[in-house]
Amino acid sequence: MEDFLIFSGKSHPELAKSVCQELETKLSQTKIQDYSTGCSETFFEEDVKGKTVFLFQTSLPESAVLHKDIWDLLQMVNAARTCGAKKIIAVMPYVSYARSDKTDYPGMGIGGELLAKLLEKSGINGFIGVDFHSEMMEKFFSVDVFHLSAIDLMAEALKERDLKNALILPPDMGAFNEAAVLAKRLGVPVGQVDKERISDSEVKAKVMEGDLDGKDVIIFDDEIATGGTMKALAKEIESRVNSLTFAVTHGLFSGNAVNSFKEIKKLKEIIVTDTIPIKEEAKKALPLRILSVDRLLADRIRDICKG
Repeated sequence: MEDFLIFSGKSHPELAKSVCQELETKLSQTKIQDYSTGCSETFFEEDVKGKTVFLFQTSLPESAVLHKDIWDLLQMVNAARTCGAKKIIAVMPYVSYARSDKTDYPGMGIGGELLAKLLEKSGINGFIGVDFHSEMMEKFFSVDVFHLSAIDLMAEALKERDLKNALILPPDMGAFNEAAVLAKRLGVPVGQVDKERISDSEVKAKVMEGDLDGKDVIIFDDEIATGGTMKALAKEIESRVNSLTFAVTHGLFSGNAVNSFKEIKKLKEIIVTDTIPIKEEAKKALPLRILSVDRLLADRIRDICKG
C-alpha cells in the first residue's frame, strides 16, 4: 500500500478513528482555528507532501453546523493541495446535498452539483460516500467517485433473525430497486408502495403490492430524516402486520421523528448505521441497532491505496 494519512474534521471523528483502527493506523491531527472575525483556518499537524490523504467530514442535519463543516472540509482539501499531497480523497459518508439533484422550481440551482464542483475546485482527486439519496450525485463529479452501499451490512444483521414470515417494503418507488436487492439477498418477497409528498414532513403512502397480513415487515430506505414517510407508511399498515422494522442507512432523526416513532406500537427495531453520529435522544428512546460502516470504508481506502 502507498503511503497514506487520514484526517478528520469536527463532524464525526469517532467514525474516522474507528476506520483507522480497522486499518491499523493512527488518525492524524487537524487543527481548525476559528477567529472572532468569522474567518477560520485549517492546519495539518503532519506533513502531507507526496502522500495520499483521506479527509473525513460527514453531513449533519443542522444547517448552520453542516455549512461550517463543509467550509472546513473545503479548507482541508485546499490545505492538502497547497502542501503538496499526492492524492486527496474526500470521505463524506452521508451527503445531505445528494437530495438536491435537480431544479424543482424556476430560479433555483442544484446544490449537489455545486458541492461537487466546490470540492473539485478545492483540489480533490476522489470522493467516497455511502448510499446517496440520488444516483445523480455521482454524475456531478468529474473525479473518481466511490459510491458504497450498506445493503450487505443490513443483510448480515437481518439474517440473524427468523425470516420465514418477512417481507421487505420500500417506502416509495424510488427505493424499490435497492429494496429488491436486499430482498433477494435475504430470500424474502418485496412489496411496492406509492407515495405522495405533501410537505417536507408530511406524506401519504399506499401499498400497491405485497401480502402484508400477519407479516414481519421490514421497511427499507436510505435515510430517516423527520420520519414522515416511515410514520405514514407504518400508520397505513400497522393494523395488518405482525411486526415492523425500519432498516435505513442514515439515521438523522430530525424534528419530531423520535417522539413520532415512539407511538408505533408494533415497531420492533430500527436498524441504522453510523454514517452520522446518532442522537442521544434516539438512542435512549428507540429500539435502535447501530451498525458501523468502518470496515466498509476501510476496505475501500485499502483498495485505493493498493492502486
